[in-house]
Amino acid sequence: MEMPAGKNFYIGCGVGLAAGGLQGYGLREFVDTKYRIEALGDFGQPSVLAGLIGGFTALGLGLAGFRGKGPLRGDFATGTAITYGITALATGIYSLLFPVKKEQQTAARPKAVARPPVRVVRSEAKAAPKTPSAPQVRISRAGAEAAKTPAKVAREEARFM
Repeated sequence: MEMPAGKNFYIGCGVGLAAGGLQGYGLREFVDTKYRIEALGDFGQPSVLAGLIGGFTALGLGLAGFRGKGPLRGDFATGTAITYGITALATGIYSLLFPVKKEQQTAARPKAVARPPVRVVRSEAKAAPKTPSAPQVRISRAGAEAAKTPAKVAREEARFM
């Protein structure tokens, strides 16, 4: 039993099927979430535009070539164009019926957390901190002299209202 079209036609069908399916998946997963023509609504998704426009164009060229007219006349080219057109149309229609939301629409906004106002007040310490009788860390002589003279220490306090 001989096939009506050559073996190259069916190989082209496999190539067109893979190309149309990968285009639809790739555009839907990686491009639709970031880019879109807002004025067209759901039709403005790249996967819908590429699927419908590219699918109708490729299907028309493939069917014309299959009938012996148009620019595509080889078995491989017509098989590729016909199945790519059908697959691209199917993925375009699917993306139109089940649109993908853009990233900024799907990302949850962080809720504002209510915090009491904080007022920072500077106050001077009333007494210098006590130094331990036995030093725990060895310091140089210049540092020791500076440590002997207690300076007024300013400290910050946070008061919640």
